Amino acid sequence: MSAVGPRGRRACRPLAAAALASCLLNCSTADREPVAGIEQVHEADGATLTLTLDRRALSTADSLLLTLEVEAAESDRVAFPNPAAGFGEFESASDASAPARLGADGRVTRGHRYELEPFLPGEFEIPALTVVLNGSTEIETDPVKVTVNSVLDDPENAELRDIGGPVDVPAPWWWWVLGGSAVAAAVAGYLLWRKRKREAAAPPPPPPHETALAALRALLAEDLPAKGIFKPFYRRLSGLLRRYMEDRFGLRAPEQTTEEFLEAMRDSYAIERAHKDLLKEFLRHADMVKFAELTPGPADAERAADSARRFIEQTIAETDPLQATAAARVEKQA
Repeated sequence: MSAVGPRGRRACRPLAAAALASCLLNCSTADREPVAGIEQVHEADGATLTLTLDRRALSTADSLLLTLEVEAAESDRVAFPNPAAGFGEFESASDASAPARLGADGRVTRGHRYELEPFLPGEFEIPALTVVLNGSTEIETDPVKVTVNSVLDDPENAELRDIGGPVDVPAPWWWWVLGGSAVAAAVAGYLLWRKRKREAAAPPPPPPHETALAALRALLAEDLPAKGIFKPFYRRLSGLLRRYMEDRFGLRAPEQTTEEFLEAMRDSYAIERAHKDLLKEFLRHADMVKFAELTPGPADAERAADSARRFIEQTIAETDPLQATAAARVEKQA
């Protein structure tokens, strides 16, 4: 039996480690299951094309990841397949370029990934795919067969169920509160909008003197005194002047007797003394015609109309001093 010295023992240690590593590698390789996906490698003009599928079989509810990688010189130009060209019975749900990787030898690996989705269950083939290098060199993959399984247990005998009837889903009470509040707010907003629209669209009413003078012109145009119709003439003339007093000075003239109206006018500081006297004379003359059977002539009727006109023109509101002059000019032209 030979003895082994310290130097011999040190020399045996690397050999034992190598033998142990080889044994573990062989055992793990023998026990490892085969790769579930698919890989192809193709070469042309110094470039290497690798096709990778993440699985050989999938269900109609799954997707398939297909990756194309080209290892080539950094100056080479690589064009990957356009997903619009199609992948047989598979549809490209999405695609994206993979980040480029620089190798130790200065070569660059470029990649493109495609997410494919099946239409129907069955055995299908992804056709050959072509990658173009530098605009002229084509590197083509081999067709790949993929199995697509149905998500149904027995697809051959599967039957579609009839559509069920409507299902009553009770709404929470607060839905009704919110809905009612929303409807009420919408109605209130609409009514407010309509009101503002009408207010904006409606023109302002004409000033009292314009309304009174227009009524006086219409009355004179009928020429009632010339036809011997005096009472209706004086009644309408007195009425338009009373309405003017109410609109201009706020006196409730149409609802008062002449004496009540004169009493109220006497206490008013808005009417000058001369205008009070003019109006008093006119109203008493009109009452004599309406109630005392006084028979005036056309000249009397013309003087009464002229008194009413002068009173209106001389009491136009002072907010626009030019209105009196303009009104008088209009009456002279008429």
